[in-house]
Amino acid sequence: MEIKRHDWNSIECGCGQSAQHLLSILDVAVNGQSRSAVRALDDHVFIQSNLMPSAPAVCAVAMAVLADAEKEMLNKREILWLLCGFVGCEEYGDSVESSLYWRCVGLIRDGIWVIYRELLSGGDVECASYASDILEVVERDPERYRYYADLLDRNSN
Repeated sequence: MEIKRHDWNSIECGCGQSAQHLLSILDVAVNGQSRSAVRALDDHVFIQSNLMPSAPAVCAVAMAVLADAEKEMLNKREILWLLCGFVGCEEYGDSVESSLYWRCVGLIRDGIWVIYRELLSGGDVECASYASDILEVVERDPERYRYYADLLDRNSN
């Protein structure tokens, strides 16, 4: 549903086309059909450390995919990698509030508990590591992050 919410034809992609062509990649990524599908978004949503105009829409889709607890994703690790890419980019824009970076950070903050779920799931170590990296950037409450990180450390020992 999140994919349908956006007007992909009006969003500029990092490759210079409309972001409409990203729909086939997102469809494969959302349905977990390929681990490499998410990595194919590189150079479309971010180029090196620069976010492209398509980043917030793709970030919203990635968060919706993680929130879907009914779907066991083949590529959950790749979705978290993508979110790390968003928070690892540079801040640009006319103002901090309107920049692509802060729009992505805001989307992730809105769904912060799905990131905590991945941190504490006890599953894939790389997923937990990506979740930790994301939380270090987006969490507004450092004490909450420390509490859950300490909990994770205690449970893994």
